[in-house]
Amino acid sequence: MMQSQFQYIVDLAKQYNIYSDQPEKLFDAMNNLQKNILEEIYKEFGDPDREFKPVNLLRAEVARRLLMGESVSEILVEDIKNRIRTKDVAYFDSYKSAFLKQLAEYELFKRDLFANWQNNWSVFYSYFYRGTKKETVLSYLDQIACDLLKNLDLKDYTFHKVDFQGPSNFGSSYCWIALYPITKESHKESYQFFVRLSATSESGRMAGHSLKSANSNQLKKVNSYSETLNSFAEIKDDIVKLNKSSRNFFKFAPGSQASEWLRFYDEGVAAINYSNFNIGDISEYNSRDDINKALGLPQDSPSNQAWNLWLFKSAKIGDVVFASKGVNTCFGIGVIEGNYYYDKNGGGYNHKRKINWLTDKTYQYKSDTLKGTKNLFRADTFSPTKNGAFLLSEYAKSYPELISAFEKYDIKDFRDLSNPSVDAETVTETESGIEENVPICFWWMNANPKIWKISNYSEGQRQTYTTHNEKGNKRRIYKYFEAAKPGDLIIGYESTPTKQIKAIYEITKGIHQLGKEEVIEFELIEKLEIPIHWDDFKTNPSLQNCEVLINNQGSLFKLTEDEFDIFREVIDNKNIITEKFLYSGNLKKYKFSEDNDKPFISETVFLQTVNLLRRKKNIILQGPPGVGKTFIARKLAYEIMQEVKDGNIEMVQFHQSYSYEDFIQGLRPTQKGGFDLKNGIFYSFCQRAMAHPDKPFFFIIDEINRGNLSKIFGELMMLIEADKRDEKFALKLTYAEDDDSRFYVPDNLYIIGTMNTADRSLAIVDYALRRRFAFVTLQPDYGENFRSFLSANGLTASLIEHICSSITKLNTKIKDDINLGEGFQIGHSYFCSNLESEAESKWWYEILNFELKPLLEEIWFDDSAKVLEILKQLSR
Repeated sequence: MMQSQFQYIVDLAKQYNIYSDQPEKLFDAMNNLQKNILEEIYKEFGDPDREFKPVNLLRAEVARRLLMGESVSEILVEDIKNRIRTKDVAYFDSYKSAFLKQLAEYELFKRDLFANWQNNWSVFYSYFYRGTKKETVLSYLDQIACDLLKNLDLKDYTFHKVDFQGPSNFGSSYCWIALYPITKESHKESYQFFVRLSATSESGRMAGHSLKSANSNQLKKVNSYSETLNSFAEIKDDIVKLNKSSRNFFKFAPGSQASEWLRFYDEGVAAINYSNFNIGDISEYNSRDDINKALGLPQDSPSNQAWNLWLFKSAKIGDVVFASKGVNTCFGIGVIEGNYYYDKNGGGYNHKRKINWLTDKTYQYKSDTLKGTKNLFRADTFSPTKNGAFLLSEYAKSYPELISAFEKYDIKDFRDLSNPSVDAETVTETESGIEENVPICFWWMNANPKIWKISNYSEGQRQTYTTHNEKGNKRRIYKYFEAAKPGDLIIGYESTPTKQIKAIYEITKGIHQLGKEEVIEFELIEKLEIPIHWDDFKTNPSLQNCEVLINNQGSLFKLTEDEFDIFREVIDNKNIITEKFLYSGNLKKYKFSEDNDKPFISETVFLQTVNLLRRKKNIILQGPPGVGKTFIARKLAYEIMQEVKDGNIEMVQFHQSYSYEDFIQGLRPTQKGGFDLKNGIFYSFCQRAMAHPDKPFFFIIDEINRGNLSKIFGELMMLIEADKRDEKFALKLTYAEDDDSRFYVPDNLYIIGTMNTADRSLAIVDYALRRRFAFVTLQPDYGENFRSFLSANGLTASLIEHICSSITKLNTKIKDDINLGEGFQIGHSYFCSNLESEAESKWWYEILNFELKPLLEEIWFDDSAKVLEILKQLSR
């Protein structure tokens, strides 16, 4: 079935091989190219917006000469190379000044500019391999690889392909495909099912060049797809066995910011949390496709969500696991000792493996200790790491006592580790082609939330970004898209009105054709729990020369390594400070009906209030002091979240001095005598809620009627309405710096206010604000739940009866008093303090004389006799 695809690529390879071996045939073909193709080439490589490279100027100039009617030859090509080497700007005066400026400023190194371009085909392959032809080859390589995986039943294998562009854009006269296990970081760390489609095609077993002391390669000539498939079927068992016998290295994140590390270390397990997905025991699942299906993803989805979970299940006993925090901290090393199992009582971390943790000593990686390696780990849950041998070596050097533990498990990789440093300009030839070691680069990417929102994507998902806008024009700055390459890191920023850093991406493919569009591809590797707003870094003095802050109009911006590190530090500081609070312990599921510490309110009233909050978005719990309004507010949030998660709850208490600037946004003086715009607590919390539209967030305002509500809420009066929770209703705030800086309250944010109805000193709640809230009145409750609570806290039945009956009678008097009313009743919270080791008589005496007596004297300040009479009745 794949023979026609196979033959199409082989026929091209035969032609390209002639061009590679016989330069005169290549130049003849170039001299006969159609004018429209030459015009495309000249426009493409002579574009001043494109990243300047000497080889691109060579390509452009040869195309220009051909358009002028000249014939290309070896002599002409060498002459142009020399003109570029000497930066002969006058020779290239037909190009735009911006292009010539880049030539003049281009930095020269010791190595010749064209050291990697000795073969003319490597320079001029792009004259022939382009457009539809290139798209077809890439599509056919994918089809062949997928068909091989299917026919060989290699469910735990994936593939890497290289087309005629070559692995590092040097051009090649052949293509190749390598099938390798998904447990490996790349094809380089495994034995591969390897096929080279060339003038003389071959297939067989190939050892990745990162393997140490590997078995020799076994390749033989093949003439068709069927021969390739048959050759693989013959050696399948051998390759699978070799890959299974080699030890795998994995990184494992023990909870967010390693919050569960100590628990997992003590229990001798690794466990991962997939409670956000409706997926249980995966013991019977036989492939990654099964996981995709269970997660509701396409069967062939490349998402890390399925990949990480499948790797966790399928990792072999004996594989090594590195416990990570972030991307550069290792908390320990362990060896897998047991198969996957599902623990239904795992508190969210239900998917488990037994691990013998060999050490809990910490190793902090410093960037580029391993040359060319910025970060040690990927930012996902459980995945292969290519830096296992390096880490073992570092631990062995720092903690020699671990060597005996390594040897017990026959872990010898650290002994074989040679100096991994590779000169950044070195180019190496491998069996599979030419590969160039290039330093990692850093970028900033603007996402227009009106077109696509970072919030709508999950870690592990891949996206593409077009290099041209909707009108077909190149994006600003196009040369950055050209320079972006796999492995580079991107800071993902949502522009106005969001104005937040929300994610870190890794580029998975540089510029390539996808259908009719030219795109780059990237993977979301870290989604920020706490987004970073523009205001959090715009005044940072170390970023004043950063392209992004100088002019943020554009799509892709270059960051220096120092600038990236500054942004990374801002991100880490803000997220880590909050992480301890967000993930201080295991999240517990919550249901009011199962709560052993439930408030003294009937389940019917509680659930009615939950439904009211869901519909209205804003409610106020009002009632006398001591009825547990704030306590109930948290329980309402737990019920909607269905878990005890205080990280999604923010709380503030209003008072007479509280202002709009504290709540929303305002100017604050700086140490230098100027003013900076600072976001208030509600504004920042709304930004967090916007970053996670799939999760509910709750803002609790205690004593809401103590503040000047109209002044504090300002223009939010309209925005908090349930039917105005949308970006289309966004308003320009009082201190907004430009018309684009607009704000709205997200739909997933709920406001719960509490209000004491007994406070005479407070103004009546503004009618405009009152319309936007639903009011729920809470009453003191001295019923069975309250009685049971007191009994459980050690009070005798006689005192419990006395409290309930006497306080109920007292509250009746208060309600019947024309000057007081039900808002002045005595709440049950007065009696919820713990007895500890005190005698109940002392406990009751202190409550009566130091809490109730002052209260009664205040509400009946003009009737001391009545107070004495009531205190006498309350005494035992």
